[in-house]
Amino acid sequence: MRFASQSLAALVLISAALLGGCQHGENPGGSNAFVVTPSQRQVLSALGFVEAAEGWELNLGTGLLFDFDSDQLSGAQLQRLRQIAQGLAGVGIDGLRVEGHSDNVGNEEYNLRLSERRAEAVGRALAAAGMAPARLRVRGFGALKPIADNASEAGRTQNRRVTLIAPSA
Repeated sequence: MRFASQSLAALVLISAALLGGCQHGENPGGSNAFVVTPSQRQVLSALGFVEAAEGWELNLGTGLLFDFDSDQLSGAQLQRLRQIAQGLAGVGIDGLRVEGHSDNVGNEEYNLRLSERRAEAVGRALAAAGMAPARLRVRGFGALKPIADNASEAGRTQNRRVTLIAPSA
């Protein structure tokens, strides 16, 4: 009986130590937050991610905008996505939320599908660069989350974008 109690105690301690090293999980404040190591923070910042309410966010609109009515990625955009995937993988970040957006030109249903195709294109590029497809949560929002005024061409251009958010959960 004493051996069983000691074994159980050892198992609990080992489990606690292993779980303490997890990058995802409850933080001391009790919220289910994404906890990053100093090296992850450095890489996220270097790649252009900024800390936001839902995790670390990279608005690819600053360097990865889509042409009107397009979900096609250029060679330079694919190279940028490879750089992002490899940088994140190098510090143990293996999942992202990939959120596609559109401007408000056209009907709502079409824009929703277009934003999904944009997010899927980015997701495929990240997967091709080595990220696990199962850890990429891809979603389109259509014109629901603009970052600029859709009244001007410049604003509509900024809204045709994809945003990456770490963690993927």
